[in-house]
Amino acid sequence: SKQFIGFAFALLAEQGRISLGDDIRTHLPSLPDLGATITIKNLFHHTSGLREIYNTLYMVNRRPGDIIFQEDAQKLVSYQTKLQFQPGSQYLYNNTEYMLLADIIEAVTGEQYHEWMTRNIFEPLGMMDTTIMHRQGQVISRVATSYVREQGEFTQRYDNSTLQGGGGIYSTVEDMTRWIANFSSHQVGTAQTFEILTESGFLNNGESLDYGLGIGVEQRDGVESWSHSGSSAGYRSMLVYLPEQERGYIFMTNTPSLGAPAQTLTQAFLGDVLDTTAEEDEGEEEEEIAEAALPLEDPTLYTGRYLSDELEAFYRVQLDEGILILRHRWLGEFPMEYRGEDEFSFSNRDGSLSFVRDDSNEISGFVFDNGRTIGVEFHRFE
Repeated sequence: SKQFIGFAFALLAEQGRISLGDDIRTHLPSLPDLGATITIKNLFHHTSGLREIYNTLYMVNRRPGDIIFQEDAQKLVSYQTKLQFQPGSQYLYNNTEYMLLADIIEAVTGEQYHEWMTRNIFEPLGMMDTTIMHRQGQVISRVATSYVREQGEFTQRYDNSTLQGGGGIYSTVEDMTRWIANFSSHQVGTAQTFEILTESGFLNNGESLDYGLGIGVEQRDGVESWSHSGSSAGYRSMLVYLPEQERGYIFMTNTPSLGAPAQTLTQAFLGDVLDTTAEEDEGEEEEEIAEAALPLEDPTLYTGRYLSDELEAFYRVQLDEGILILRHRWLGEFPMEYRGEDEFSFSNRDGSLSFVRDDSNEISGFVFDNGRTIGVEFHRFE
């Protein structure tokens, strides 16, 4: 979905209706000033320093599959008190950014995002079976059910979100063929549009990101390649296009098992141009050994109640049969493993805690890193 909104911005930039260097608060003035300018390019290149919506909401009381509304993105940013990092200094993949991009399109065009995309991109390309989910419970005709294999059996997964910009586009193989054909025909847009779309971003230090406006841009075996994958519920997709050869493919599935079939398809269609075969392993593969937790002299130093004012999220650290447990009323229990210097990981989830001490060397809080959301501060209270 991200390359579609990238194409939309390339069209608007070419028309002079927007600049990719604009401060996002120019178009979304209700967003807070977080101490540094965030540009539209920062949003596209995943370099803004904003919170990632999925990982952040999963720290509060949401779980995978729960509803996320489009308006949640601006709410999330409005409560953020500081950036995760200075804009342009790091790359960290982020869906919040693309939700804000959809809001910017609405601000610039005066139209709802899904309506503008349909009128300016889908309909002119004849993509009549392509739509954007923009409201909860929206009925979309001929949608394949998505499945995930769990414990040897398939279960259904549902897309309950109205997330736009970063996802929410439903299409067919036929319509996606029309989309990829436009990469060379320029039925909608011009050569300049695609130059804007596929110009790679850079970090502040000059490092190339190999990423344009929602689409990967890289050299593979000396051949330029444009590509991006998609994921929602049990759905998976992949688009690969070689502009010099004017060849590409689209892979769409309603289960997460994309890897091996996509590799086979790539070999079949592009194997004469790209080396798509997997490298053979040399010797036996080394078994990955989990790092053992360090002993902890006095675990009671860390027990207590902790609150994030930013997220209005509340956790307890409790001692249970000699093991420290991070507990959340709705999300469950997470056994903690000591890594030294007041830092902990978890035995049953990703993420880490770094405890903070005050001037008296007493534990006063912790900093929670959860995937793409980093540096969330919690303070201790009694």
